[in-house]
Amino acid sequence: MKKSLIALAALAAFGTAYAQSTVSLTGKLRFGYANQSTGAGGKATGIAVTDGDWNIAVVEDLGGGLQAGANMALRLRGRDATTDAISAASATDGNGARPRDSSMFLSGAFGRVLVGAIEVGNANLVGVTAGGPTFLGLDSATATTGVVQAGASNSDILQYSTPAMNGLTARVALLDMVGGGGAQAQSTAQDAVLYGVNYSAGPLTMNLDWTSYGDNTAAIPRATNRLRANANYNLGVARVGVGYQTGDNVTAAFGAGATQEEMLLAVSIPVGNVLLGGVYGQRTLEGVTGTATGYDLAAQYNLSKRTYVALQYRSTKQPTAGSPTDQTTQIQFSHSF
Repeated sequence: MKKSLIALAALAAFGTAYAQSTVSLTGKLRFGYANQSTGAGGKATGIAVTDGDWNIAVVEDLGGGLQAGANMALRLRGRDATTDAISAASATDGNGARPRDSSMFLSGAFGRVLVGAIEVGNANLVGVTAGGPTFLGLDSATATTGVVQAGASNSDILQYSTPAMNGLTARVALLDMVGGGGAQAQSTAQDAVLYGVNYSAGPLTMNLDWTSYGDNTAAIPRATNRLRANANYNLGVARVGVGYQTGDNVTAAFGAGATQEEMLLAVSIPVGNVLLGGVYGQRTLEGVTGTATGYDLAAQYNLSKRTYVALQYRSTKQPTAGSPTDQTTQIQFSHSF
């Protein structure tokens, strides 16, 4: 009898502990058939995996209003390839299985502390195109090939975020760059401190942040500071967004204080099961003749909440001699879970 009671008590305790933790598995897989042409006369046509990721998230209730959690992501895109020429993510974004973002957090009445190794994406593009169907390839080039918006980078991060107060949240983050563009800057080895605020209320969302980069590398070009802002407003019949970014860089060609500016305009319009979207962006670097410009257009048909097909078009114009234009047309099939 005692053994039975002990077993039942242990089972109840285990069940209670288990109920305090939740694990979720989400992901997506997207294929595209694309046709590319470059201003230099190059062409590429074919099928590619444009996205494929699994994400495992764990949240544990520690009691007393405290929560702890972990997030681990893995890129899974089929058989390995050294180059994926028509990927929407990057011109050198190979397939196969690779680790992606990993992070842990602790949250409570004090706010939220996060530590991890993550990809620092283009926050302006994400901010102004939330929920839109566009190609989002305007950040996939480099400064020498007509980039329109700053690209992503890899970073170790330690971040504190305050609790939301009337829709307002503040944050401060220490970033240690480990490659891929230096937090949308120039050098791949700089560290940085980011201060930011977010506001969300009703149809309006806004973000403002300022980043100060450490001068801890001899490599140039490198960034010194960056100011970034974006906003989205849901009109009901459409969502509109605007983004702006400016920063100073030290470069071999232009010397100290070379200023780089970026601008974005976006709109997405739902029409029944169809979602129409467009994004226009431009980028200017002090000392460079001309401005890089580009736009994405897309029409997405939702077969369900998790599956869609889309027709996407992207055009970018390079600020070089003759201002050649690169174009990509893609049909994409996507499923998320």
